Amino acid sequence: MSESPTQQLADEHEYVKLVVGAMDDEVASIERTGRVHTERVAQMIDFTRNFTDGDHHAKEEDLLFPLLEERSAAAGGTVSVLLSEHEAARGCIRAIAAALPDAESSEEARGVIAENLKLYAFLLPLHIGKEDTVLFPLADQVLDENDQRLLAAEFARVEAQEGSAASRERYHAMAHALAMPPTDRETNRG
Repeated sequence: MSESPTQQLADEHEYVKLVVGAMDDEVASIERTGRVHTERVAQMIDFTRNFTDGDHHAKEEDLLFPLLEERSAAAGGTVSVLLSEHEAARGCIRAIAAALPDAESSEEARGVIAENLKLYAFLLPLHIGKEDTVLFPLADQVLDENDQRLLAAEFARVEAQEGSAASRERYHAMAHALAMPPTDRETNRG
């Protein structure tokens, strides 16, 4: 096995952190200009729904968490906290998506977007820190070599689904593009 499942998840965190940084930048821009880069925020929603939540969190929630809870009673509390943080993050993205169509015409919508981008960008680094420093070391300690192989095979199965590799590459590129500061001409396009 070339890379452990937990290392794979930790590597994915790097892409998530790029987009979280872009969210912080967008909040600063909204506070400075009173405008939303709607196309960029739509990409942030796409990334978080499909890469962070749809791929990364799905591997954790559907594969890692249940296996870890099965192998260690001590994992239950940590997993419960992490699941509640996943749901809080989803709530932020739902609020942003709901407000985005009115961003150009509504100060209230811009406020909802900025507030939820800020909250998401606050929560995710803390969440990632818990996974990287608490959950993943626990998993590496508790899961034996056979469990690690099983989990790696399941991750590979998920990633082998039709279109998955191209989709992953698209989201990696999107994360890097979003990490670059927006230009004024991008404001309110979308």
